[in-house]
Amino acid sequence: MHVRIRDGVILDLLPTKKFKTIGIKVDFVAPLQATAITARALLAQVLETSTAEYPTQTALARQLSRLYGASFGISVVKLGTKHVIRLTCSVVDEQYLAQYQDTMPLFERGMALLKAVLFAPLLPNGNFDPTTFTQQRQNLLTAIKSLDDDKQYLANRRLQELLFTGQPAQAMSALGDVTTLGELTANDILATYHEMLAHDAVHVAVIGNVSEKRVTTALAAWPLAERLEPTTEPYYRWTARSQVQAGDDEAPVVQAKLNLAYQLPIYRSDADFLPAVVFNAAFGGTPLSLLFTNVREKASLAYYASSDYNPFTGALTVQTGIQAQNQERVIAIVTEQLQALQAGKLSTELLAEVKASLLNARLASLDSPQRQLTGALNSGLTHLQEPLTHWQEKLAQVTVADVQRVAQQVSLQATYCLHGKETGDANETRV
Repeated sequence: MHVRIRDGVILDLLPTKKFKTIGIKVDFVAPLQATAITARALLAQVLETSTAEYPTQTALARQLSRLYGASFGISVVKLGTKHVIRLTCSVVDEQYLAQYQDTMPLFERGMALLKAVLFAPLLPNGNFDPTTFTQQRQNLLTAIKSLDDDKQYLANRRLQELLFTGQPAQAMSALGDVTTLGELTANDILATYHEMLAHDAVHVAVIGNVSEKRVTTALAAWPLAERLEPTTEPYYRWTARSQVQAGDDEAPVVQAKLNLAYQLPIYRSDADFLPAVVFNAAFGGTPLSLLFTNVREKASLAYYASSDYNPFTGALTVQTGIQAQNQERVIAIVTEQLQALQAGKLSTELLAEVKASLLNARLASLDSPQRQLTGALNSGLTHLQEPLTHWQEKLAQVTVADVQRVAQQVSLQATYCLHGKETGDANETRV
């Protein structure tokens, strides 16, 4: 159920009696700007920890406990050309609580908590609390730095920097960068906060046994003014380079991380979107895939080998864990698998298997309230509302020729290898 609350404020209600909880998601969606990513990430950190009524994390945690263990969190997400500050809350449907006696239902109490977080933050003397600000800035700094401890994440980030050279908004982590973070002040975050409330598109999604009237009544108490409707599409469109970007770095790793990036200029609203999803599943997106079978199992050259497709950026990435001396052989086998699909060499058996895998994954998502809430934003941004039965029919119709047509649009753009020091001499190009 799609409801327009006011200009720029949209509600997607997913009524169901399937779950014993009610899930709430509130997305503040802004154009993706490199200069704003870090400030928005820090704002999310600060808002998550306190309100005027609950001025400490402990006080906020106690309130969640009083709400029968309600969950609450704020995160940031990059989605194509959009940056999202996401608030989530999940409360028990009190009909399953035999001893519940409060006059206000838990859904309304959860919405009241989100209202307090958004519209009544801890602002002594008209600005964010200095102690909270300093602590959360340090926490975000630690979080950004700790990400690099995950060497696969680090390799992926370095690959993105190669792929989107000159496009910092696309290359940057959703958490921002440490240089900008160190320069931010409480005044900067206050300005970011007011900008978010005044101008961000707002997408609310609720799933559970709750009526439209209850949701709209709760939202009516939120002081959300009308704002301009988003006019730009969420897709980041870019021109492929004629020359492959290559890079490598040394790190204390036993297992080298070899990642490859391709352009796949098919986006979520395109007619070939579903064939592109099937292509990725056959290429490296499932344990049945050609990469898994040929690079990992047959050649035994990789500890893992998989691919990911982003329909908001038109990027396809391959991730492998290898011995660094096998880098050229692995690239050759990966290339062979892509060329096979480009030549239409996809068995009807494998096609049927990956389709079944995609269908099972789609059906499994129906058992996840959070995945359904996230899917609601994707549908809202793309203006694509597709019933499950329609999707199933389209999936069944995807042919080998469709997959081949998609594969022929794939072009290698960047390679990156993170390896141990002892193999560094074997890699010539550095970034």
